[in-house]
Amino acid sequence: MVSFLHAWLLDQPLFLIIGCYFLGIICCKKQVTLVLLAVFCSFFVLLRGQQTKLPPVPIEKELVTDVQIFPDTIQLNGDLVNFEGMTDQGEIKGQYKVSSEQEKEQWQIRKNWSKIMKVRGSFREIERQRNQHGFDAQWFYFSTNQLGVFEIEEILSEKEASGFSVLRQIRASCIDWLEENFPEKVSTYFLALLVGYKSRDFHEIQDIYSSSGILHFFTISGTHVYLFYGWFLRLLRRSRLTFNEFSFISCLGIFFGIFLFGQEVSVLRASLLYLLNLFFKEKQFYLSSMDRFSMVLFLLLVLDPKTLLQLSGILSLGMSWFILIQDAKDNRFVTQLWRSQVISVLAAPIFMYFFFEIPLLGGVLTTICGPFFNLFLPFSLLICGLALVGIPVEGLTNLLLIVIQAFESLLSLTKSMVWVTGEPAIISVIVTLFGSLFLYYHRKKWLIFIPMLVLIVIQFGSFKTSISFVDVGQGDSTVIQSLFNQEVYVIDTGGRLSFEQEEWQQRTYRAGAEYTLLPFLKGEGVRQIDGLFLTHGDADHLGDAAKVIEKIPVKWVYIGKGSLQHPSIQRLAKQLPKRTKIREVEMNEVIGKRLPLQVLAPKYGKGENEDSLVLTTTIRGMRFLMTGDLGKDGERKLLKDYPNLTVDVMKLGHHGSKTSTDNQFIKKIQLKQGIISSGKNNRFNHPHPEVLETLAENQVRVFRTDQSGMIRYLWGIKEQEPTVWLAKEY
Repeated sequence: MVSFLHAWLLDQPLFLIIGCYFLGIICCKKQVTLVLLAVFCSFFVLLRGQQTKLPPVPIEKELVTDVQIFPDTIQLNGDLVNFEGMTDQGEIKGQYKVSSEQEKEQWQIRKNWSKIMKVRGSFREIERQRNQHGFDAQWFYFSTNQLGVFEIEEILSEKEASGFSVLRQIRASCIDWLEENFPEKVSTYFLALLVGYKSRDFHEIQDIYSSSGILHFFTISGTHVYLFYGWFLRLLRRSRLTFNEFSFISCLGIFFGIFLFGQEVSVLRASLLYLLNLFFKEKQFYLSSMDRFSMVLFLLLVLDPKTLLQLSGILSLGMSWFILIQDAKDNRFVTQLWRSQVISVLAAPIFMYFFFEIPLLGGVLTTICGPFFNLFLPFSLLICGLALVGIPVEGLTNLLLIVIQAFESLLSLTKSMVWVTGEPAIISVIVTLFGSLFLYYHRKKWLIFIPMLVLIVIQFGSFKTSISFVDVGQGDSTVIQSLFNQEVYVIDTGGRLSFEQEEWQQRTYRAGAEYTLLPFLKGEGVRQIDGLFLTHGDADHLGDAAKVIEKIPVKWVYIGKGSLQHPSIQRLAKQLPKRTKIREVEMNEVIGKRLPLQVLAPKYGKGENEDSLVLTTTIRGMRFLMTGDLGKDGERKLLKDYPNLTVDVMKLGHHGSKTSTDNQFIKKIQLKQGIISSGKNNRFNHPHPEVLETLAENQVRVFRTDQSGMIRYLWGIKEQEPTVWLAKEY
């Protein structure tokens, strides 16, 4: 059934072949009932899936439409409101920029926004991946059945919503109450564990739990849902009512719980499974755990045929299935530890494919930390209950805060226990997963480690040499990789330019590198950067350097001579970990052995645009030149210092600004190809038409990150001519 559905959704014949294979096996075993059931379920789910295959509604540039806000999804960031909602065309992610501090205060009370608003706005363009291994917006919105991001320009009218929206309003009230009555750190945990709401502050602790491998306690396990339903059922049983008498109440409670806990895949899975288990137990009707899991999977696919195209669906259902295939009768600690380790090994190829890394202590920490969360949940409910009836809980809250901080401090020690693997091919992931399962069932169970180890070894085999111009928006970042990643150099990291705003308007951002440069490096299996070159002190060149150094070990930070005078570079130098050294490089100095980079400028500077660090390297006879934000005067000085300089490919200065790219300079160096690193629809209107005219006059082929996304030059082991890879063409 699942194979047929995904063959239909993705237009992939391979899934059709797999589905026919399994159907054939069932037929050969003469399981007539099972064949009929499989055909019926497949037909039913395909009918449901056909609705998601319909062509998307044409989206106008600007339109007036009704938007129903889901109040329990509202998040505020400075003057920007983000939420999920529904329009006449379908589900959306909405954005609205508030115009005053008073209006912002109104949005902070989520429970008051269970409304249907008539608005004027437009949909943001949905793009494919702009960087290799990066975020694919088209796939995300397709898999989650959302139209995209709708930017509201003006609210024309509003009215109260009705129906099931009252359930979302209740959840929004809970979120508001938790944020108002508890410290920020404690409320972040309460929101995540009690009502499944991930606030912006949750992302600050997400890295700690990701590295430890126990993030699924917050995102995919549904463990808390099972505990709450269990407590609710015990309460009903104490009423001395029979199951027939309280069954309706229990079903109603579970239905309410689905809304209260956030309607995520893990919540739906846990709720449906609990309901089935309850029903079968009371009716003394036996079905194996795998059969019940299959029924839940069928129901989830009926509710949303794209459940298994979503990361949360894959992880939640995958983890559940890995748990089911093991013998859960033995509850000794050592056995639980082994089971957790088996789950980690089976899930490792999936984590490698989606996150490009695996937490080495995931299985061990899941077993050890499980009891902590089992105690944390009832203790959290106790504190909330006491606070709700007016009993002071400051002492208990402070105690909990101390415990949380201590727990996070211990988990933070595991940050180094994450192995960057790179992104394996999907076929390798499938083969590894089935190989591990085969060994687990038919051979000695400890052999399941072998396929994963083989997959990790295969990931070392990067037979490409490359230079990549990463699309970091309005900024610069270039990555140079030698064969097998023996040497990796990064020139600038990108970063966000800040503009003056009032305090209430100021937004908090995650470093742009977390969505651009870092996923690319991890996807390439880069575990260490040999040299990070910072061309000068502007934020759009080094603003994300601290985050990159935090995530991936950097041996050396190289800057131009005299650049330590720049305030931004001074601040960064103070933040560097002990493992990273900073050094000023001089003119004509050569860094690196396998792919040596020569420093052409400056002789001395202060880390400003005109003092930009200028680097050149030659790969298989092709010379590349990177000039930072060097202006025309600096380009003329380069010609004076290096009169015989010729260049094949140049990363043009200052993002294509008219202050750079001198006509005589371009002509003299005999440039063949120019790279312009600029943000799409940037406020500076880079690249400037004058620069494009200069390049056209000199017959220079132009590649632009704002148009093409990432631009990569790739060489095989013996290839002399590179393959040019453009993100927007793949």
